[in-house]
Amino acid sequence: MKRIFALFVLSLSLLVSHAQSFKNLFLKMPQEVCPVLSEYNRLEIVDNQKHDKTMQTRNLFRTFSTMKELTDDYAYLVVSPQSEKEFKMLTKHDGTRIIMVISTIFCDNTPDSSVAFYSTDWEPLRTLDYYTLTNVDHFRKITIDKDTDQLTVTATNAPLLLQTHGGGKTNEPFTLHYTLRWSTEESRFILND
Repeated sequence: MKRIFALFVLSLSLLVSHAQSFKNLFLKMPQEVCPVLSEYNRLEIVDNQKHDKTMQTRNLFRTFSTMKELTDDYAYLVVSPQSEKEFKMLTKHDGTRIIMVISTIFCDNTPDSSVAFYSTDWEPLRTLDYYTLTNVDHFRKITIDKDTDQLTVTATNAPLLLQTHGGGKTNEPFTLHYTLRWSTEESRFILND
């Protein structure tokens, strides 16, 4: 019984130290990874979580940044109303841990994301070593029929290998086709009826 209790305490302490290690990595993150958060801002976010407060801080742009989720291996940070960052700890086949950072900006509510990878010392890693780019033809194809002056746009939600927000089901891939025609009255393309 004492052995089982000792193993339980040891595994619990490993889980706690593992959880602290990601917070420590967040605190040690260079400002270049998230330029609007100073070391003080990051410390305030972690301290607010420790005291069960909203994980929010006034960033260097004098707006608020809010950490929506901070777990053992994942963080979701709303940097501003137009940008967010997600951090995910990944373990390679050889046991090496790396950090994936997904940075998203919103322009007219349209998200544009980029992904970067770092060692646990926040040294940048070559992205293409960990992420294979999908052929651009899988995302959008625009064709114009010269005889009818119709423009056809094909947009495909290519299946992504990454899941966001700490899990859940990835969306099923889909393809959307729509055809537009030139309207001389409006001087623009409009949806074909």
